[in-house]
Amino acid sequence: MIVKSRQAAAQATSPASSPAMPTVANVSKSVLFQAASLAVLALAAGAALMPVRPALAQASAPTVGAARDFGAERKAIGDSRAWTNYRFSAAEHECYSKFFVNSCIDKAKEVQRQELQVLRKRELEVGEAERAHRAAERDREQALRRAEFEASQPQRAASEQSSRTAFEKKQQEQQLRDAQRKGEAPQRAANAQAYQQKESDFDARMKEAQQKGAEQARQREENVKAYEAKQRDLEQRQKELEERRAKAKEQGQASAPRPFGF
Repeated sequence: MIVKSRQAAAQATSPASSPAMPTVANVSKSVLFQAASLAVLALAAGAALMPVRPALAQASAPTVGAARDFGAERKAIGDSRAWTNYRFSAAEHECYSKFFVNSCIDKAKEVQRQELQVLRKRELEVGEAERAHRAAERDREQALRRAEFEASQPQRAASEQSSRTAFEKKQQEQQLRDAQRKGEAPQRAANAQAYQQKESDFDARMKEAQQKGAEQARQREENVKAYEAKQRDLEQRQKELEERRAKAKEQGQASAPRPFGF
């Protein structure tokens, strides 16, 4: 325990350095000083709790019909904790001007501890309330999704039934088309065979026509050659005939009598 000297204690309790206090008979100065110290600490504690309680009350009493602002509540608790620590520092500093320093500091620590305990309890309550709020929100969202799912169940069932009906109808139509194609398979085979036969006949006629055309072209060429040869023979015979006629004419003129002898 830190104890000041008697001179300092006398100065601390002198009327010049402290407010006037009523005298009590048969009471020592040390008892009076302790009572005064306790009164000061009680007033300080009351003053300390004054700024804390309104903030906590405001944080713990959200507006009716509105969601709680847990962030604001935690901020209020943090501000109150900072204020408590600040007041403890101020009270500790003030204790060094008193007679029983350690006892004064212990009382200030006790006040700080009680206030921090209240704030810690409040912080835990806010955290628990926030977790409960989040759990309630999750439950509410799950209930909404479940209600929406159940409400849409008839529509989904109708859609699924419609889809199944459409699918079965398409399957039946496909089966009908398959059966029709299967029934038409012999006819298609006969048609394909007839088409192939027709193509074969056309190819044969085309080949025959090509051969006939080639033969006719060869025949025309031979006819042209024969005609040209015949023309050359005619020309040759005509030339020979003209030559014989000319020669016969010359011979006839030479053998005919001349009237004048020459």
